[in-house]
Amino acid sequence: MAKVKRTLILNVDRDDDIGSKTGMRTPLIGRDVLIEAGKRLLLNDPEDPDGNALFAAVKVYDTYSPDEGEEKEVAAISGSPKGGVEADKKMVRELEEVLKRFPADNIILVTDGYSDSEILPVIASRIPISSIRHVVVKHSRSVEETYAIIGRYLKMIWREAPYRQYALGIPGIILVIVGLLHLLNLTREGIIAGMLIVGGAMIVKGFGIDEYVMQLRKGPIEEVIRLFAYIATGFTFTIGTYIAFLKVSGLPEYGVVVRYPERIWAYGAYIIGTFLQPFFLTLLVSTFIYAIGMLLYNFFSEVRRHTLRYLFMMLISAVIYIIGEEAALILINPMHGITRLLLCIGIGLSVLFTAITLSYIFMRIRRE
Repeated sequence: MAKVKRTLILNVDRDDDIGSKTGMRTPLIGRDVLIEAGKRLLLNDPEDPDGNALFAAVKVYDTYSPDEGEEKEVAAISGSPKGGVEADKKMVRELEEVLKRFPADNIILVTDGYSDSEILPVIASRIPISSIRHVVVKHSRSVEETYAIIGRYLKMIWREAPYRQYALGIPGIILVIVGLLHLLNLTREGIIAGMLIVGGAMIVKGFGIDEYVMQLRKGPIEEVIRLFAYIATGFTFTIGTYIAFLKVSGLPEYGVVVRYPERIWAYGAYIIGTFLQPFFLTLLVSTFIYAIGMLLYNFFSEVRRHTLRYLFMMLISAVIYIIGEEAALILINPMHGITRLLLCIGIGLSVLFTAITLSYIFMRIRRE
């Protein structure tokens, strides 16, 4: 005896508008039951496309011409207003219940279209889909999709941790800080603090610093060393430059220039020299921290690339510091003379030339 072919016309309502707006429990099986559900749904909410999808399933059922010996049936299943896994589980459960009562070997799927990406994998994993019919209600499909996308993003912002932190957490911190400072009559400082928080969050997210730090927890020690080198270098340079500025801003000559800009020609050299002394020291220390950190990174990661580069970086920064220190002393006190400056320049260039020559010879020997 030949196996009877059975085709099921299936309407899927993933957010369960049928149950919430009509009071009818799914699954619904049979033409008359679907028509009754469609009437109730549209009477309750005339703009709901799910009601039209029910009638579309009935129309497909009426117009579908089965082959000889083939049976057909129409049914509707639903998910859950909560969406996600709960909706998928409910759809699977109701689909299996329908298939027990009408063991179809293929289905014609009828949906309103916007949630097909969630529905199709669930249905196709249980039974072959021979055809898909999208019900497009005039002037409403784009609106339905827009609402769905907006709702999806709002749920994502509210529930998922990475988005929740930036969309809700940071604005919440800013509002609390600004509110507290406003109570203390420090509104201006509150606005500045809010800008700093937003800017910091944008930098962290924009450059992927948060992801990098999370990877460090599982990563090797050399990555921690490299991160420490970056942070320590930036911190040292920033603090050192600020200290140099504080040293200059405390000078009486600086106050005179601020009040009388034309005096810059009289005190400018002294002010610049006073700034350059701690600045060149800051540059030297920052460079050494960075170079030593990267050398340690190369050592622990067993990477020997750019080793000479970091050694040269340290050497050049030392030469710049010595020459810059002498130049700063001349700017502060022209009577200091340029003899030592010229001597430092000569020695520095000689050291650099010797280092470059030795490095070139070493690389030639290594290649041979």
